[in-house]
Amino acid sequence: MKKSLLALAVAGAFSSAAFAQSSVTLFGIADTGFNYSKGDGNGNIKQLTNSGLNSSRFGVRGSEDLGGGLKANFWFEGSVNTDNGTGSATNTNNQASGNPPAGAAGGQGFTFNRRMFVGLSGGFGEARLGRNYTPIFLQISANDPFGTNGSGDTKIYTTTGLATTAAVQTTVRASNAIEYLTPPGIGGVYVHGMYALGENPSNVTTATVGPNDGRVLSLRVGFAGGPVDVSGAYAKTTYLQSATQGNYIVYGAGMTLTFGAFKPMLQYVHHKIDNDNSVTADPERTDWLAGIVMTFGALDVRASYNRYDVKNTTNDAQQLALGPVYNLSRRTALYGTVSQMDNKGTGVAFVTGSRPTTTPGGKALGIDLGIRHSF
Repeated sequence: MKKSLLALAVAGAFSSAAFAQSSVTLFGIADTGFNYSKGDGNGNIKQLTNSGLNSSRFGVRGSEDLGGGLKANFWFEGSVNTDNGTGSATNTNNQASGNPPAGAAGGQGFTFNRRMFVGLSGGFGEARLGRNYTPIFLQISANDPFGTNGSGDTKIYTTTGLATTAAVQTTVRASNAIEYLTPPGIGGVYVHGMYALGENPSNVTTATVGPNDGRVLSLRVGFAGGPVDVSGAYAKTTYLQSATQGNYIVYGAGMTLTFGAFKPMLQYVHHKIDNDNSVTADPERTDWLAGIVMTFGALDVRASYNRYDVKNTTNDAQQLALGPVYNLSRRTALYGTVSQMDNKGTGVAFVTGSRPTTTPGGKALGIDLGIRHSF
């Protein structure tokens, strides 16, 4: 009798939760592998690492049907380092640590640093509030065969070579963001806009921090139809302009074509530190990527060529990457990647792993071998 009453109580609790919440899903990715990294003049390192194919993560997401096509949605997602059990820091205001009020936060404890937002969706599209990827980063990642992961990932989203003391915190994500996404099915056109706040007081008086620092404006517009997915994106992060720093501006375009088993990709991205007070030319960098993903049954083969050119200098780099992925099932895969970076000039050192070259114009090599499981 007592067992029956307990079962009824448990069933009632779950039925109430189901009524209040249409769906809640726990999800994640465990990706761990062996990595070998070498940089000319800087030795090599052998290590167990993570996220060589997809970023390791843990999260919970869900939605509630409010009726009339309207839904309430939430998404909490954090990084996990599956090789050692630590988490990753987040950033509270899109600014370097020490800027008011905080900047970097969380240390190596688990944080929902990847995505954390709540919003509404319906026939009008979707509105979100919280922390998320910037629209331009989503474009860059979508047009990279390696998805900005592992030794073969593109460095297009980084600020390497742009000499500035303003530590840009928004190359991937932004906190305090207000987003809007158009609904699917409007002729293949899609739009993703973001406005994020730096949350500084209006009377901030430090010599290196302005009231609008950490403010982000980013927009992506694209078309997806048939074999073609093409888009353009722009982002600006505001920082106080002085002799050594300025606003960070990045824009570009990308395209993916799908022809049966072959998916070629192209993209162009331009970075600039906009500094009206500088006595020298604004630091700028232009990047190009050409890549492809080829599918042969359970085997995917990824390859890419990247070129990075720092304007008004002799500093540039070229990167070649190749990586097979063997899918044991829909959720589990074995992968390998080899990538080499060839730096030219003396003022910059692009890397493929954790060992940057210290030899002027040197080369860097990265190799990954790992397993990924998603749930």
